[in-house]
Amino acid sequence: MSGEAPLVRRITGGDTLEVGSGGKINLLTGAKLQNNGVDMDLNAAGVGVSNSVAGVAAGYMVARGESALDASNPTPIASGLTSIVAVVAMLKGSVAPGVGTCLITAVISGTSINFYGWKPTSNADPTLIASAGTESFYWIAVGT
Repeated sequence: MSGEAPLVRRITGGDTLEVGSGGKINLLTGAKLQNNGVDMDLNAAGVGVSNSVAGVAAGYMVARGESALDASNPTPIASGLTSIVAVVAMLKGSVAPGVGTCLITAVISGTSINFYGWKPTSNADPTLIASAGTESFYWIAVGT
């Protein structure tokens, strides 16, 4: 449409572009990015880092998987991350667990995660005890 300013424009006298709302720029290798005049790290979360987590902190990644308890308590899983800052786990299934494994907890141990299964002692005693179950579960870890 004539009379409207372009969304991407070069600033006179320099190697600077301004991008209006809705404008796009494809940054090539070696390019420098600034936000409101401040240099930005192109390796920050969501930009240039494979598997990065946007909105957390620069360089964080997500590892995830589906595993099964091995009845040993703990069940160790190698995360593939160099360091782990958080873990979430959930039993796989669509029915109530009854007196079988009903809870999974996790302990970060270096680059691995130790998962523990817990179950009620019996129908009459809800006290949780270590489970010797082999239930499947999903897990997510965040780290570097």
